[in-house]
Amino acid sequence: MNTKTKLLLLPSLIAIALLGVGCDRAEEHDDHGAEAGRAESDGHAHGAEEDEHTGQAGDEHTEEQHDPGSEDHGDGESHEGHGHDEHEEDVVRLTPEQLERAGVRIEPLASGTITTHVTLPAEVGLNQDAVLHVTPRVPGIVSEVRAFLGNDVRAGDLLAVIESPELGEAKIAFLQAVQAKAIADAELDRQRTISENTATLLDHLRQELSTDELQERAADLRIGANKGRLLSAYARLRAAEANYAREKELRDKGLSTQADLLAAQEAYNSNQADYFAAFEDVDFTFRLRFQEAERAAQVASSAVGNAERRLHLLGLSDEQVRGIETEPDINVSRYELTAPIGGRIVTKHITNGERVSLDEAVYTIANLDTVWLNISVYARYTDLIEEGQEVTVHAGGRTTRGVVDYISAVVSEDTRTVLARVVLPNENRAWKPGEFVTVRVETARLSADRVVPIEAIQFYEGREVIFVQGEEGIMPVPVRIGTRNDRFVALIGDEVALGAPVVTANSFLMKAELGKSAAGHDH
Repeated sequence: MNTKTKLLLLPSLIAIALLGVGCDRAEEHDDHGAEAGRAESDGHAHGAEEDEHTGQAGDEHTEEQHDPGSEDHGDGESHEGHGHDEHEEDVVRLTPEQLERAGVRIEPLASGTITTHVTLPAEVGLNQDAVLHVTPRVPGIVSEVRAFLGNDVRAGDLLAVIESPELGEAKIAFLQAVQAKAIADAELDRQRTISENTATLLDHLRQELSTDELQERAADLRIGANKGRLLSAYARLRAAEANYAREKELRDKGLSTQADLLAAQEAYNSNQADYFAAFEDVDFTFRLRFQEAERAAQVASSAVGNAERRLHLLGLSDEQVRGIETEPDINVSRYELTAPIGGRIVTKHITNGERVSLDEAVYTIANLDTVWLNISVYARYTDLIEEGQEVTVHAGGRTTRGVVDYISAVVSEDTRTVLARVVLPNENRAWKPGEFVTVRVETARLSADRVVPIEAIQFYEGREVIFVQGEEGIMPVPVRIGTRNDRFVALIGDEVALGAPVVTANSFLMKAELGKSAAGHDH
């Protein structure tokens, strides 16, 4: 309850409290009147004797009656009687119902912990670990702007469209590389087929099959020109071999000349040499051509990979790269600038028709789910602030708590303060970067035997007191104040016993009631 509210409620609460007190005192006043009447009758009988001892009799009467209203009926009170009246005035008598209606709370005095703190200024800022400056990967002319200042975006959302010749050239190079790779892959497949068929044919030739059987087995083998070359050489070799064998047989029978035999032998040797030469040449050539086809396919594949990497460097995703082959030619230079992270656009520097370059950020996107609280720690407090300490943040009607997670090792030259940082959750966007707040940093926790709320302490008759409930009522008890913060205070000494019922809320009403009682007696 603030001070203004307390002042507005004070008259009503005092009136409620005095209602019960007034009734009690009216009864005491009636008893006192009866006693006064009897004293007057006795005075007529003992006039001379009573006149001699008027002051003493008045004091004895005050002690016996314990009547706080007797001061209105005796001009001969001694100093001792007046002191006892003051003691009676320092007691507030209210029923439990009256205390409850007045909002007075009474609790047993107990031990507790006093947390000390320092209050420092701070500024809410963007979480720089969650801020990203968006820069185009390619230069060009802006053709469309899709996102604007203050928009919330998700990762991958389209921000703007840029027409970029550099991107167009990179796409064309990629398409050319893809086409070259397709040709190289087809040639590799052809050479693989030729190689496999040639190897099969050479195996058949090594078996020295008949010409007819070889022709039959080689009929379905796709080899190319080397197939005819090998089969022809093999057929000539078999024919020369047969002719040489026939001439040799005729010579042995004397039916042929030596010249014919030598001619047949020469023809056989010549065809054999031609066949072996063709065999070795084809065996070597088909392996070489297959290796060359493999190498060409690898080079083409590498070229496609490099062209794709170039496109990725320019900001295209895998999906966008896959779509290049099917996209219309009009989009060959189209560059889509997308949001790399989700968040809110906090700055925008891009318009339609503007030329953008690689060294200028056109958007700034910040994830506002968390913010930084930058605390300015004065030099005299630097020894009190440590990482891991709890802080309480106040801004208007908002309050939250956090933990110091970073303290700078450098003193600012401009402010001569040290920066301490707290990361605050901000899912509801309550904390606005740039606003100034007040931070309370806990510096110590001290245990105390006796702790009361700060509002339990009142300043009464030049002393700090708390109000303790006893058998006679609620009485002020002077206390000595120890460590305090803005909510609680520690009591030094044992003037009030632990467990004693103490007024902890609306104790100012007790002080006001005592003041009212004193004013009534003075009247």
